Amino acid sequence: MGPLARAGVIAVGAVVVSAAAIGGGLWAARDDPDRPHPGDVHTAAPGCGDLGELIDEHLPGAVNDLAGTGPLTGGESTVCRWTSAGTSDTSRQGVLRVEYSALFTDPTAEEPVAGEDRARRAGAALAPAAAETVDLAAGEGLVWSGGSGGTELAFPADNLLVRISYTAVTGGEPVSPDEGRATAVAFAERIGAEL
Repeated sequence: MGPLARAGVIAVGAVVVSAAAIGGGLWAARDDPDRPHPGDVHTAAPGCGDLGELIDEHLPGAVNDLAGTGPLTGGESTVCRWTSAGTSDTSRQGVLRVEYSALFTDPTAEEPVAGEDRARRAGAALAPAAAETVDLAAGEGLVWSGGSGGTELAFPADNLLVRISYTAVTGGEPVSPDEGRATAVAFAERIGAEL
């Protein structure tokens, strides 16, 4: 075999090996838990959206000072924060933080775990034993008192887990637990309606 024929055989061999490696990688990635699967309603975490009049009502003068999306083990997450602390001269100052976690189906487990099951379990794991169940238009959620007099609320929507943290003070005093709960529920209803 001459040098030209040998070079041709080597080139063809390199192409075949490369194609096999790419094909093998694609085949192996089909069961990747970090990718959405056909049964997952939410294939990505949503953006921050517009909470307009609710922000104006509960945190007058608040600005959206954080909006970021990134990877999450087995999914994707978006974190949004609105704050009126130091941005407004109104008597009510506070912070609203919303986190969206799109949790994808995990086909690598012995028994595949659906994304919606992962979202429901993650929400239950966040909540302390004292959390209360709350009925929302989007389904059932859990609400509890967070640190520093704040309120936390988490609810699943298909394979998406939504977590809301709300803390506010009026005239230097934390809002009452009942008001904090009602406000967190109002934000949850608005967000749930947009999903």
